[in-house]
Amino acid sequence: MTRRYVLVARPTPSGVDLAAVASLADACGITYALLDQGEPTIHTALDDAARQELPVTLIPLAVPRDRYLETWIARAVANWKETRARELDVRITESVDTSPAFADLVRSMMQDDGAAVTASPRAFRSPAWSHIPEHTAHILVCRGPRCTVYGAGELHRALRRDHPDALVTPTGCLTPCNLGPLYITYPDGEWHSCATPDTAEASPVGTSTTPT
Repeated sequence: MTRRYVLVARPTPSGVDLAAVASLADACGITYALLDQGEPTIHTALDDAARQELPVTLIPLAVPRDRYLETWIARAVANWKETRARELDVRITESVDTSPAFADLVRSMMQDDGAAVTASPRAFRSPAWSHIPEHTAHILVCRGPRCTVYGAGELHRALRRDHPDALVTPTGCLTPCNLGPLYITYPDGEWHSCATPDTAEASPVGTSTTPT
């Protein structure tokens, strides 16, 4: 293959089924990347392609079409070219649901009545979801597209490693994006901007009393 093809997904703040994304990419014989919230990132995919001197085509993976995903893929590519000072032939396709074959696939699913839903409602009453976890502080880590590009993944891992008693929660975009990567600690409500794993390790986090 003389061109690298990469599926690009946009996770929700709760994440994405990475196994499913990886399985789809593997079935297509290609790789995948995530716009935000996790790894591997678009920058990682482009770095790999650049090392192998392969042109790249990025395929937005969203149903229905997600113009935010497409816009921020393009912006991530522009940032990669600027920060790496490299020229690489990078292209982007239309979203997968713009293909006529996608509508045919949906219509083919309509030929099947489907399976009966047998799930139990007990999950909504589980005691496991009724207790606030013990923690000394709560840290919100921005994992939006720009903070991801600026190194939020490494920062997130460092915060979890260096503050094991804190509740570390990834979030969507918190703004102000140009100060990323950033995180907020509670109960002190302090914003930590342009953070790195080293500064995160040195920064104390406030203490809190877990509600009962």
